[in-house]
Amino acid sequence: MNWLASIIIPIILFMPSYIANPSAVIFGGKIIIDGGRKFRGRRIFGDHKTLSGFLGGGFAGFLIGIVIIVIGAYWKPLSYSSSIYVSIVIILLLSFGSMLGDLIGSFIKRQLNFEPGKEALFLDQYPFALVSLFLVYLYLRWDFFKVFPWPGIIAILIITPLLHRAVNIIGFKIKLKDVPY
Repeated sequence: MNWLASIIIPIILFMPSYIANPSAVIFGGKIIIDGGRKFRGRRIFGDHKTLSGFLGGGFAGFLIGIVIIVIGAYWKPLSYSSSIYVSIVIILLLSFGSMLGDLIGSFIKRQLNFEPGKEALFLDQYPFALVSLFLVYLYLRWDFFKVFPWPGIIAILIITPLLHRAVNIIGFKIKLKDVPY
């Protein structure tokens, strides 16, 4: 794989994670995941983390992953694995790992006493991406760097905050989000 492909293809393969995270806003609803419960006197996740957002975001990422699997069947460089089972597990880990990472970031923000909806540099941008990558790494182990080579991982980590900001500004402009971050 040439150096450009080792950057572009992993970014495309990472799309289930990138799609799942902002899609949660579209599917968000009334069933608050933490049910108002607290940990150490602070909310666990807050009112913005809902079951329908978690499941809807994860499912949206999963659907994008299925599209990538179909394209990969015709264009081999764009594939997770030669096994459909392994590919499906990877897109589930990327999609729902994104949602889990977002919950972890929210939990940390609440414990650090950030108000809901307030920006927290790095905690808003990276947990969803890092948890997704970590879960895929745990699953693939030795084959992980075949799917996500180092140049691709570095590119993902560089573009994640930029992409996150751009998507949030769009969500704010179309009135899906209360804040542009």
